[in-house]
Amino acid sequence: MREIWFFVRRNLRVFWRDKLSVFFSVMGPLILFILFTLFFRKGNANAILGVIPNGVEADAYAMADEWLFASVTTFATFTSSLGLLNGFVDDRVSGRFSDYLVTPMRRWQLAVSYVLSTLIVSFIISVVFMAAGQGWAAVLDQPFLSWRQALACAGGIFMSCLVFSALNTLVVTFTTSTSSFGGYSIIMGTAMGFLSFCYVPPSGLGKTMNSVLSALPFAQGAALVRRPAMDPAIALVTNPLVGDLRDQAKDRLMNDLAAQLWVNDHLLSQWFMVAVLAGLTVVLALATSWRLGRVIR
Repeated sequence: MREIWFFVRRNLRVFWRDKLSVFFSVMGPLILFILFTLFFRKGNANAILGVIPNGVEADAYAMADEWLFASVTTFATFTSSLGLLNGFVDDRVSGRFSDYLVTPMRRWQLAVSYVLSTLIVSFIISVVFMAAGQGWAAVLDQPFLSWRQALACAGGIFMSCLVFSALNTLVVTFTTSTSSFGGYSIIMGTAMGFLSFCYVPPSGLGKTMNSVLSALPFAQGAALVRRPAMDPAIALVTNPLVGDLRDQAKDRLMNDLAAQLWVNDHLLSQWFMVAVLAGLTVVLALATSWRLGRVIR
C-alpha cells in the first residue's frame, strides 16, 4: 500500500502543479453555471412558479439555484477526472511506464494508483462546487442544507465520482495520443450536459427518451445529488400549498427537474440507483484493471 500511496501523491502533485489542467477541469461546470445564471435562471424560476399557485418568487429562485449548483456539481464529477487522466496519457505517450516498472511498483499497483488519484481529484473539486452553492445561498439569504442533506449530497457526489473515474480511466486506456484524449474530453464534456438532464430537463423530452436517459449512470448520479440538494427549497416553495396539492407539486417539480427518475413508469429509488452505480463501478474497475495490465508495459 505504501507504493500505491506514494504514486497517488505523485499523480496529485503533477495535476495540481499544472494550472492549465486544473482550469480546464473546472471550465465545463463553470460554463454551465454562467450560461444558466445569465440566460436561464429567470426561466427556470418562472417554470417553478407555474407549478405553484401564489408561489413566492424568491423561493422559486432559491430552488432554481439549488438545482443549478447540484447540476454543476454533477457535471464536475465527470469532467474533473479527465484533467488528471491527461497525466496518464502523457505518461503513456512519453514512455514513462517503462521507467515505473523498473521500480518495485507492480502493474496492478500502478493501475490502482491512477484510479485512486482520479477519484480523489474529482471528489475534491465537486465538493468545492457544492460548497460554493452554499456560499451562494448565504449571500442571497436562501435555505441551507441540513447536515443530513449535506451528507446525502456528499454520498451522491462520491458515487458519481466513483463510477465516472472508473469509466474515464477505462476509456483513456484506449487512447494512444493527446489529440484522441482531447477529442474524447470535448465530446463527452458536451454530451454530459444532455445525458444528465442539465441542458434539457425531462419535461422537454418524450417518455421514451426520458426512460433511456434515466437508465444511464449520468442521470442517476445527477439525481442522487439533486434530490437532497433541492429538498430545502422544495419544502419552502411548496409551503403555500396544503395536503395532497403540496405532495403533487413536490412530485411534479422533482420529476420536471430530474431529481427523481422514471423508467417505463417505474420510479427509481435512491437505493436502487446507488446499487446500479456500485455494480457498474465494479464491472468498469475489473475491465480497467485488465486493460491497464495490457497497456502498462
